[in-house]
Amino acid sequence: MFNQLKKYLQSDQTVSPEAVCPNCWGRQEYQGQFSDAIKKEEITLSNIDQKKGWIEAYAAKNLHGIKLQKKGNKVVCPSCNLAI
Repeated sequence: MFNQLKKYLQSDQTVSPEAVCPNCWGRQEYQGQFSDAIKKEEITLSNIDQKKGWIEAYAAKNLHGIKLQKKGNKVVCPSCNLAI
């Protein structure tokens, strides 16, 4: 999950990180919450690797419920049951 969030931060994209449900990411406004938390912790691209533990803990606490899970030949969100 850390690598997906790091890639997300490096890209300036507005879509959800690969590892999380795009439906929940937008609907529940995780993007804004995540961006605010990153700013509050003063995480930048130059110190992101040093803050790996903080990012992993944040993801475990706040994003675990919307992390996509593989079920058969599909990927499913445990929160909203969106199948991709």
